[in-house]
Amino acid sequence: MLKRIVLMVALSTLAACAQPPARIVQAPPPVQLQDPDAVCLSELQGMSIQYQPVATFGDPDVGCGIDNPVKVSATGSAWNRPGVVSCPMARTIGRFEADVVQPAALANFGQGVRRIHHAGTYDCRTRRTQTQVAASLGGSKGGRLSEHSKGRAIDIMAFELDDGTMVSVKKDWRGKGTKSAFLQQVARASCSVFNVTLTPNHDRLHQDHLHLDIGPYGLCGY
Repeated sequence: MLKRIVLMVALSTLAACAQPPARIVQAPPPVQLQDPDAVCLSELQGMSIQYQPVATFGDPDVGCGIDNPVKVSATGSAWNRPGVVSCPMARTIGRFEADVVQPAALANFGQGVRRIHHAGTYDCRTRRTQTQVAASLGGSKGGRLSEHSKGRAIDIMAFELDDGTMVSVKKDWRGKGTKSAFLQQVARASCSVFNVTLTPNHDRLHQDHLHLDIGPYGLCGY
């Protein structure tokens, strides 16, 4: 019995010695995280967007302000006046123009859009509502901040074609002509680009413009 035990121990020792040495597995290199603000600005440079970086600003007591703001003067076509928006909003408007506005203009008019006429971008205020407008034109106290107050919204009033023809939301939205068809097509498609689209069909506060924003809420007010 003792010999058997000694033999088993010897065989176990030999088997252990025959095992290949343990491999040393090196840990993968750490993932280099990219700064999303820098990435966004880099993407703007690769698009047909004319902009100037602006220093981050805001009022923590009110909640207004923009992280990584840019002052945009053109997103392919020129703007009637520069507007300050967040970098992600500028990127979204650029994509909207390239993928929606210009193709729709070519399809309906046989020419492109040379200028976008907007009524405003950044504005530190609360949302305007039917009740509030009836009470005052300035905005409701204590209401939810507008996405304009974060640089995540734009109000587009009109599109100017290459030959100077104006397509106005206020004048041309309703009707059966080509201008109305273009505006309706642009508005429908904008719902797949922006989180919120508000048109003259939504309420009387939007009878003269298209409100487009990338805020956290979703609504296709077409």
